[in-house]
Amino acid sequence: MRQFAEVVQLWDFEEDKWIAEFRLPKAELRPYAKDYSIDPIRAGRVVRFSPDGSRVVALAAQRIHVLRTADMKELQSFQLSAPNEFSVRAMEVSPTGDLAAVLWATERLHGRVDIYDLASGATVQSWDTPLGWIEFTRGLAWHPNGKLLLLAIPNTTPCMSPSNQPDVFAFDVATGAIKHKLTTGLLTGSIAVTADGRVLAVDESCLGVFANHDPKLRVFDLSTGKRIREVPGRGAGVRYSVSSSADGSRFLAFTGKVKMKFNLSDAVPQDVRVDRTFSVWNLSNYEGIAASQNLPGLNAQGLRLSPKGGYAISVGKASFVYKLPPR
Repeated sequence: MRQFAEVVQLWDFEEDKWIAEFRLPKAELRPYAKDYSIDPIRAGRVVRFSPDGSRVVALAAQRIHVLRTADMKELQSFQLSAPNEFSVRAMEVSPTGDLAAVLWATERLHGRVDIYDLASGATVQSWDTPLGWIEFTRGLAWHPNGKLLLLAIPNTTPCMSPSNQPDVFAFDVATGAIKHKLTTGLLTGSIAVTADGRVLAVDESCLGVFANHDPKLRVFDLSTGKRIREVPGRGAGVRYSVSSSADGSRFLAFTGKVKMKFNLSDAVPQDVRVDRTFSVWNLSNYEGIAASQNLPGLNAQGLRLSPKGGYAISVGKASFVYKLPPR
């Protein structure tokens, strides 16, 4: 038997210095092959800061741990009430810092959102999501006012043409009721929302033989559903993930170049990443601020902006922090 433990670490990235860590309870595993064991945590792992940075909220093994940032001491811990056969798809902390929204998904089409009080661990609201291809959504987006929670649910699978059905939904956090619906015309998996009610959406679909070679980021008015802007990339579209800073100053998206390769054996087109880059724009006037160099190993779905837009963070084989130009 071998012991396995999840560890949440806090680092000062500018000094490249370890500060503190929190170790989750250990599990004993029996190796199934030499030097290999099956991961005991099948559901998602998510780590987020509270908006003021004073706490770290970590989700693992369907349990939330609230930690004090200064020394990573556990302040609260509670088990999530997992629906049968559902797994965690995403978690985000509210702008007020007192709630956490958890997205569950199963069978590719069915989802549920639970809202938890981080102080007590109580479930304060829960609702089922509209039927759709929730397997391909990239996460939740809190409205900065803390009263709405937005979720993109693609209305078709990748490589298929999107339908004219709504695919972005804004839920009232207090009741779970749908307050707004948007139809983006994309296979939207990732969205961001601003304090003044703009919704940024990017395409998740693959390249076709003749179509979808240069999709633009689309901006919508949340209250009317109207498209108010399109933002181009570097000639191969803006895709896969979008993130906005909490202060409403900037937004970021994947802008790597992608080409189509036709798989003759399966008779389907496939995406081939030529390079992997991200770009940052000003949220006020949509002017470009910076574009990264090619970052081999960059996870196109793992990009986020810091609260004030000064840093970009990536995960995957290229797990880095990037300092952006000052405002």
